[in-house]
Formats: sequence, structure tokens, C-alpha cells
Amino acid sequence: MSDRPKNQADPRLRATQALVLIEQDGQGSQAALRHVLDLQPPLAGPDRGLCTELVYGVLRRRRALDRWLEPSCRQGLYDLEEPALALLRLGALQLADLRVPPHAAVHATVETAKRVLPHKQIGFIHAVLRSLAQRMLTGDRPDDRDLPDWLARRVATWAARTRVDPVALERALSQPAPLFVHALDGDRARLATELAEEGVVIEALDGLNAPGVGRVADGRFLQSQVFADRRALAQDAASAAVVEWLAEWLETQPSKHVADIAAGHGVKSARLVHTGADVTAIDTNGDKLLHAVQLCEQIGHPLGATITGDATKELGIAHGTFDAILLDAPCTALGTLRRRPELRHRRMAADILRMADLQARLLKQAAKWLRPGGVLVYAVCSFTEEEGPLQIAEFLAEHKDFQRLPGDSPWLDGWLDDHGDLVSTTVRGGVDGFFAARLQKIA
Repeated sequence: MSDRPKNQADPRLRATQALVLIEQDGQGSQAALRHVLDLQPPLAGPDRGLCTELVYGVLRRRRALDRWLEPSCRQGLYDLEEPALALLRLGALQLADLRVPPHAAVHATVETAKRVLPHKQIGFIHAVLRSLAQRMLTGDRPDDRDLPDWLARRVATWAARTRVDPVALERALSQPAPLFVHALDGDRARLATELAEEGVVIEALDGLNAPGVGRVADGRFLQSQVFADRRALAQDAASAAVVEWLAEWLETQPSKHVADIAAGHGVKSARLVHTGADVTAIDTNGDKLLHAVQLCEQIGHPLGATITGDATKELGIAHGTFDAILLDAPCTALGTLRRRPELRHRRMAADILRMADLQARLLKQAAKWLRPGGVLVYAVCSFTEEEGPLQIAEFLAEHKDFQRLPGDSPWLDGWLDDHGDLVSTTVRGGVDGFFAARLQKIA
């Protein structure tokens, strides 16, 4: 058995546990990782960072790692039980990508295997990893093809549409995501000053701007008092830009009755209520809405109301009720592949049309709830044409009482495409891939 006491925190063991939760039990990577990091005793410092790097590294590189492993695994990979497969992938990642000395990578992985696998499987793990180490001496390493073919083609189409280098874009989707912060009062300069006093450095986005948004360059924002006091939230810059696009219009309006459809945990609602908007948060998940209520109460600007239900239905809401609507629609979330790398293995091409149908029905209902002269912001964290440009083209063709309202504020430079829609790509500013359209109902 391992020399490490059983009650001591082991980042490789925790990484194995997280991968089993993700691959076998279907959990999301963020929830699974958070669970294993906080098991008793919780991981801290470098061990916490190593566990995170191992989990996300395996998820991003799983396809390439499996192709690399197969020649050294005569019995094949896919009849293996999940813990053994997870350990092989973890060992392969350390050998190929993390610059861990081969003997250390093999030894550490085998020692972890002794804690989770039957004795008869330990020798198998050891033999496969030693085979990989030997193959590396001849220059045999994993390739760089981390996306399924259908998804790689979609990324190439996205690159062409946004005029960026397709190779750089695909590579960016396999990199760790930066941490962005969003000041709830919209004042990035003041946020930067307050965080600097706590040793947290934030910087502007490369070639992009968004009110109140910065990227963490150094320090621990999530352990800061600023975050604890909810003066700023962790939120991807593209997601924050979508909210600011709506908040900018609301600033000019005497009435600010807003619906946040598919509100989730309430991060976008929090920014909107901070502007003085009366926000009704709508979601199918009551637990998420409870979190949204708590978040808005923490910042001192409560939600106006919550509705748990399917927003493709009437839900008892009168037509023309809202001055503005934010529909951050359920989607394939392919623009978040860096944060949720398991999606590259879970999503299928058929999911795009399924989600596009749901989005169309949500848009149709939202259009009824908006008053004449009001603004609807539709957003998805996806880069597929069906969920973005084509969705809006079809909506405008069917709803002649709507038109685009792009806006001309200086901060929008770099965000808007030729049609006036907000589009982000991961190679610009390091942000998630988003599409959003700001539409006004003609009075």
C-alpha cells in the first residue's frame, strides 16, 4: 500500500474520484471538482491546484490520451472499469503534458492505484505507464486532436465567420480559462483599487472592453473580502458584456421592469437589480432561483419576484408586461469548452437542432411578454449558427414588429459583428464564445 496515510489529502486520488463522478455518474466537471476538493481533509495550496490541473487536463486531452494509450493496452481501454481508466489517463497526462519526470509520474500514479484498485490491476497500470514512458524516448507522444471531427468542423466554421485563425481558435479551446470579475457598480477602476489592497491584480481585456469587467492577473479573488461582500462577482467577460449591453439601455428608461428568463443562479439578475431594475427571475429550477434570491439579498438589492416554470408557456404573465427581457437561453454551451471540457465528449451534433427548437419557442413567448418599445436581449454561450445568427434571422423574419438595436457606445468596439450582434471568440480577450442580439419591439 501507499506510504501516504489514508487520511492525508492526495490530489491524484481526488482527481481520480472527480473523473469517476464525471465519466461514470454524469456530473458536471465544476460540481465534481468542487466536491472532491472540499472532502475532509480539504485540499489546499499546491495540492488543490494540482488536482484541478489534473482533472481539467484529462478532460481536455481525453481523446488524444486514449489514442496514445491504446497501443500499450492489449486488452483495450473501454472494457476497463472507470477508476482504472481514469488512473491510466492521469498517468498519461503527467507523462506527456505536465513535465513530471517519468519515474515520478509512474510511481505516483501506481501508489494512488493501490488505494482504489484491486491488487491484480496494480501491475497492469504499472506496465502500461512504463510502456508509455519507453515510447516517449523515441519521440512517441499524444497528438493534438482533442475535438471530435464534427465539433472540429464547427469550430472551423466559427473561425471563418469571425475572421480568426482556426488553428489558434481550436488550440485556445483546449487551454485553461482565465478568471474574470464583474464589478456590480460597473466601476472597474474602483474595483481594481480595492482588490489591489488585498493583493489581487486585475487587468483590462486584450483588445476588448466592457464596463466593470477585468481579468485576474494575480492573487486570489475568490478569497478576497471584495468577493465575500459581493461587491464583485466571478463572471466571464462575454457573459458580463451581454448584461452591460442591456443595462446600458435601461439607464435611459423611466420604467425598468425586467424579466430574466433562464435566470439560473442569478448572476445576471444581480447586476440588473444593482442598476435599480425591478427584476422577475424565471427558471425551471426552483433551487437555482432560491440561490438567485439569496445572492440579490446579499448585495442589498432584492429581486422583484421569481417564477418557477417553463418559459415557453404563458405562466400567467400578461402580454406586454416587461420593459426589457434578458433571455440567456439554454444552449449547447459549446462556447464554454474551456470551463466545461467534458462537453466535447458529451455533446452530439443532434443537440444543436434540439436546443435551437427550444430557443425558438422561448423567443416566441418572450416576444409576447415585451411591451412595445421595449428591448429583448437574446444570448447563448454557443458558437453554432443555428443557435445564433440563424435563430435571430428566423425570428426577425417571423416578427416584423422587431428590429435590431445595436448601440454605438465606444466600449462595444470589438464586440459587434457586421449585423450589430454581439459576438465573442476565445482567441480575442480570452473570453467564452457568446452570441447575443439586442432587439427592440417597434412601438
